[in-house]
Amino acid sequence: MKIPLIITFVAVALVSLTGHANDDLQRYLPPDQVRWLNADAGSGNDADSNTRYLALYKEPMASFPRGQIVSLPDWHLHPLQSNLIQGVYADSPDLGWHSWALVPPVLTIERSQLATTQANSVFPEVVDEAFFEPHREALKQRVQRLTREFDNEPGFTVWVVEGITAAIAVKLISAEPELMPDALVVIDLYLPQLQLNQAVSRQLAQLQLPVLDIISNSGNRWIKNAQPLRRQYSQKYQQVNYRQRQLLSNSTLATAELRSTLKGWLKYHGF
Repeated sequence: MKIPLIITFVAVALVSLTGHANDDLQRYLPPDQVRWLNADAGSGNDADSNTRYLALYKEPMASFPRGQIVSLPDWHLHPLQSNLIQGVYADSPDLGWHSWALVPPVLTIERSQLATTQANSVFPEVVDEAFFEPHREALKQRVQRLTREFDNEPGFTVWVVEGITAAIAVKLISAEPELMPDALVVIDLYLPQLQLNQAVSRQLAQLQLPVLDIISNSGNRWIKNAQPLRRQYSQKYQQVNYRQRQLLSNSTLATAELRSTLKGWLKYHGF
């Protein structure tokens, strides 16, 4: 029983990545893959001069790398806690890519924060875009800091983002198109509130870049409910480079299915 307890401790502890605690956590991570990125001083809510961002890196297994794949798990998860993100991170080098994985920001996003009940309406009052500004800024800080690690590398940049992190990434790209990667893969994208979930689906459809929308078998109701809506929005906004794929497998088989899907999609777009 000691091993599960240690794993649980690490999963909880990884939520906080500041100060000397980072050094304690490093022993639980693959040492040859760990990259601690020092945050820029004075860069906002998610960083101060003592903050470091945890990233993981694997080199490409190809003579001529195709570029960088940056993977981020669902909000509050470590990359190795997500089966699909861990799979993408592990498989990308074999496909010829520099593979990076990044821990999302530590700011909270809870369902109870996103809407309040109205006495005179059955519909709740939802937060506006300003609510997500700190989350967007925190994600921006991390992505920009990571980008400096491969600024001089040739090739394409692809983001693979999961869950709520994917929703915040869509909002970030919508607000600041200059941060847009060459392609975007979203896995089980959602926000845990009906109207906001619909709104981020619309924002996704308005992005002008290739998008691969992955729906896993383990997706929650927010993900499943938005699945047909995102297809409709992609048609409405003539998003010709949008593709939605439902994974039919579970567990480790889903990881293999995602690898095959991602490989074919990247090849189709010439990446």
